Amino acid sequence: MVIGHAVGLLRSTSDLAVVVSNFVYMFHIPVLVLLAGWGARRTKADGTTLAKIFWQLLLPFVVFQLIAFLFNFLFEDDSPSWSFTSQTFGLWFLVALAAWRLLAPWFRGLKFAIPITILLALLAGLSPDIGGYLSLSRILVFLPIFLAGPWVIDKISMWRHDLRYKLVGAVVLLAGGVVTLLTRRDFWRTPFLGNAGYEALDVDPVEGMMWRLLVLTIGTAMAAAFMLVLPGKPGAPSPIGGWVAKAGRKTMYPYLLHLPILTLVGATAVSETFAPSFQTALFVIAAFVFCTVTVAKSITKLAAPLIEPRRALVRW
Repeated sequence: MVIGHAVGLLRSTSDLAVVVSNFVYMFHIPVLVLLAGWGARRTKADGTTLAKIFWQLLLPFVVFQLIAFLFNFLFEDDSPSWSFTSQTFGLWFLVALAAWRLLAPWFRGLKFAIPITILLALLAGLSPDIGGYLSLSRILVFLPIFLAGPWVIDKISMWRHDLRYKLVGAVVLLAGGVVTLLTRRDFWRTPFLGNAGYEALDVDPVEGMMWRLLVLTIGTAMAAAFMLVLPGKPGAPSPIGGWVAKAGRKTMYPYLLHLPILTLVGATAVSETFAPSFQTALFVIAAFVFCTVTVAKSITKLAAPLIEPRRALVRW
C-alpha cells in the first residue's frame, strides 16, 4: 500500500509511476484483506471483539482523521470538513476492517457465506448511494475476500512448500505486470479500488457486475501469487525470516504513518526534483526504507500512543 500511494504522487508526470502503481493496485488491497481475514479467523461476536475494534481501529481512525484535517489545512489550504463518515485518503481501511470483524462471525455460520457475499458485492454496485460513506462500497466489495482469508492463507502456507506453485505464482504476477506495461495509461484502475458503483463507472449493470467479478478474481489470484513468491521456506528459522515475522505484527505503523507524510510530500516540490523515471525509482526505494524504519522499536514506541493507544496507556 505504501509503495502504491507513494508512486501515485507521480502519476501525472511519470509513465513508469503509472505502470508501477497500476500493477500494485491490482492486488495490494486483496493482500491486506486476505491477511486481515486470516488474522480475524477466531473473532467472535462478543464484547471483547467490540472493545478491540474500538481501541485498535476506531480510536486510531479518529486520531488520524484529525491529523489529516490538520495537514490538509496547513499544506493544501483545505478547510476541515469535520466529517468522520467519509474518510480522508487511505483511512477507509480502518473503518472497513472494523465492519468486517463485526460481520465475519455472523457470516461464518452460513453454509454458503462466500457465494452470498459475492452476490452482495455485485448487487452493491447497482446503487449510486453506496460509495465512500462509511466505506460501504469497499466493505461489501471486499467482504468475500476477507471471509476467504483463512482458507486462502492456509492453502498458501501449504503450497509454498511446492516449487510448482511458486512458479505458477510468478507467472500470474508476470502476466499482471505485462498487462499494466502494455496498457500504461489506458489501464482501467478504478474498478480495482472498489469504491465506485456501476453508474459512477459509466457502465450498465451487467457489464459492471462482470467487471466487479473479474476484479475480485484477478485481485485474489494476484494476491495469492504475490504471497507464494515471497522468498524463504515456510517454518525455516533465519534472521531475515524472524525480522519479517516480527515486522508483520507492526504493519499498522507504516500504514498509518505514511498517510500524513505523503500529504506533506505532495504539497512540496520534492516530487518534481529529478527526472520522472528516476524519481519513481527513488520513491519506491524510499517507501521500502520507510516501511523498515517505521517498524523499528524506537519508532513504534514513540508512535504507540497514536496507533496503539490502549497498549500505551497500559505501559504508562
